[in-house]
Amino acid sequence: MQLEKSQRRIVDASLLRAIVDQFVARPTHPVSDIRQFERLALGLIDIVDVESAAKAARPLCFHPETPEPIFSRLFEKGGACAALVAEFAPNAPRGDLIALAIASDGPLLSAVARRKDLDHEIVDALAQRAEPEALRALAANWSAHLDQAARRALLHAARDDLTLARILLDRDDRAIDPETLFLAATRLERTGIILNACRRALSGGLAELCRAEAVFTRRLEGAAVRRDRDAMAALLADALECRKERARAVVSDSQGEALALALAALGVDPDAATRIFLCADPAISHDTDRVRSLVALVRSTPQRAALQIVASVTGALRGDREAQRRPTRDDALVGGPGWRRAAPRLSAEPVRKLDQSA
Repeated sequence: MQLEKSQRRIVDASLLRAIVDQFVARPTHPVSDIRQFERLALGLIDIVDVESAAKAARPLCFHPETPEPIFSRLFEKGGACAALVAEFAPNAPRGDLIALAIASDGPLLSAVARRKDLDHEIVDALAQRAEPEALRALAANWSAHLDQAARRALLHAARDDLTLARILLDRDDRAIDPETLFLAATRLERTGIILNACRRALSGGLAELCRAEAVFTRRLEGAAVRRDRDAMAALLADALECRKERARAVVSDSQGEALALALAALGVDPDAATRIFLCADPAISHDTDRVRSLVALVRSTPQRAALQIVASVTGALRGDREAQRRPTRDDALVGGPGWRRAAPRLSAEPVRKLDQSA
């Protein structure tokens, strides 16, 4: 009996696929044929399983003469069928999409985020959801226009989601500030971000260098010698006034540049930075050229520039206060294509001069 039911489901699913293939093979149909197809398809959709129905019905989402009742029935069936309709069904009721963006979750929410006809209200509703997969789908939807509110929400989430951060970088959106996405950037992209931050720091004039307290530096060195990343993260989180897990991401950065910028931001002496990197991850500590490069980054990066990047990455309160206390004359140079194209024109010499003068 069970075998007979299983075989019957296979036959019904095959029949549904067959009539769908036959329907979509022709661009237009007589009204009588459309009505007949509708009756057959609705009956089969009711009795086959959700996954089979979704797989068979997918081509209908791209045919202009698919009867609307079929989409309604698929949505009522739920699961993969509802996700199919949410993502691809043409002329989906806007109210329904808004309701899904606000109240749904999982695959259904991600399906809405992948639609090609999202308006700003739906985009903003999606961006406010704490659903990683949906946020990634929205960021990867090149047809979705991200307004200021949506960009702000996505950047906030990207601090804790490197996959989302990488997707946002790949959008190459001039309105998205890449500093927040530093940990997901390639080495070349990081160079552009750092140089652009240096240019903005220099445009604000000379700034007094604030050195790290000796006690803090000794504790950080000690944690590095013990290879205690948790202790290092705790010290950085306290100094920057940011969440510990974000400080941990800085410490764990495999390229070491995020930690170098954090040390520069806090005014850690380059000699102490050298000892810290010599106790870092073997991929860094066993590469003398890499250690030299990172120490040079600590030494040459203006403190204001380093603090701005680190604050963007971690959401550090210390960086917010610094930005309010020392506004630059070139605040317009934030994000955009400049960090990829214009910023590398910055000479390294002014940076060294600023460091020496401090």
